[in-house]
Amino acid sequence: MSTGDLLSTTGMGLVGIGVLWEHLRGPSLPGWAAIVTGWVLLLLPRRRLPVRTPSDWPLLLLAAMGGVSLLITAIPETTRVQVTRLWADLVIFYALVNWARERRRLTLATIALVTGGVGIALLAPVAVDWNRAKMVLIPAAFYEPFPLLLPDPVHPNVMAALMVLLLPMPLALLISPGAGRRFQTIALRLLLGLSVLLMGLILLLTKSRGGYIAGAVGGLLVVTLSVRTWWLRILVVLLVVAVVGAGVWWFVHADGDTGNQPELLEGVTDPSTWDFRRQVWRTAVLMLQDFPFTGAGMGLFNEVGALLYAWYAPQNPGAHNLYLQVGVDLGFPGLIAYLSILILTLHAAAKSLHRLPPGDPLHSITLGGLAGLVALMTHGLVDITVWSTRAAFLPWLVLGLLTALHHLDPIPDAE
Repeated sequence: MSTGDLLSTTGMGLVGIGVLWEHLRGPSLPGWAAIVTGWVLLLLPRRRLPVRTPSDWPLLLLAAMGGVSLLITAIPETTRVQVTRLWADLVIFYALVNWARERRRLTLATIALVTGGVGIALLAPVAVDWNRAKMVLIPAAFYEPFPLLLPDPVHPNVMAALMVLLLPMPLALLISPGAGRRFQTIALRLLLGLSVLLMGLILLLTKSRGGYIAGAVGGLLVVTLSVRTWWLRILVVLLVVAVVGAGVWWFVHADGDTGNQPELLEGVTDPSTWDFRRQVWRTAVLMLQDFPFTGAGMGLFNEVGALLYAWYAPQNPGAHNLYLQVGVDLGFPGLIAYLSILILTLHAAAKSLHRLPPGDPLHSITLGGLAGLVALMTHGLVDITVWSTRAAFLPWLVLGLLTALHHLDPIPDAE
């Protein structure tokens, strides 16, 4: 490894450590010191400006709206945490795009993402506050051996979002037809298969109906784009439509534990019901109408909802819709910027899929990242996924990986 490679890799590692610190312990000086130092080391060997991406202007607008949120917030200490996390997420996006400029680094980044997904799944039994009483598929007795070891446990819906984001990557590598020598060994395929089974099991244990639908969309998208026979693709597409349709019907008509109770109030306050989400979405729309240009302040949905709209759900904060949540946090400018980033990244990933041959491992990596992002966006229709949580940086890693793949010229490095 050359000195330049060592410096840039060390810089990427420092940025990652700093971003993780900011999400777990921030805002803090040590976290940002690591981020700034890492960014300097990352760019030093290149001796030129950072890589330009199609999402530069939306990213700049999103960062600026974070600053606006700091200026207008009614509770600065809460908003400061959310805004510094958002800024750290944007930094790690650009850090990954600038670091992963060759095939080997893209492969290492993929291994890190899959390993991270497996690690999160292994921690889930002791880190998630499982929906033990929710009558969906799995009896409460199954969760009894799981001790809750974290003082601030992970919500099952957040864990479901992480699984639907990260699971398609090992799935795409597993079923890829001839994805290169490294992915054809029996041992590695066995590890990929175990990763898919483990993350799939954790997704099942979350009892998240939105997660089930999104996971099906991501998995079926991988299968659809992996098969080469046209009639098989049509069959898989029809299966996707059937699964999503059945899932939506189930989501709307399943009433959780209050399904047999006629009281309207219980239906509105129980997060497992459709009435609850309609009420919280109505509140979010009113809030977005009243604060269209600035948002209500990042992280303040419940506080502003209780103060101005007589809405308060302390055990289930947020707008329960990713796009409404972004709009409530950052106003219409922030929502437009966020949607633009997602659309531009999906377009870049689609171009990469067309450009890379199906037998190339990078084709499978692109497909896994694309499917994971689409699955997360699907889950975002009924939940805020991981937005504003401690794991909020993970979707930005996938966005950065897909953007880096778009900038890579695969021909000189092809195996």
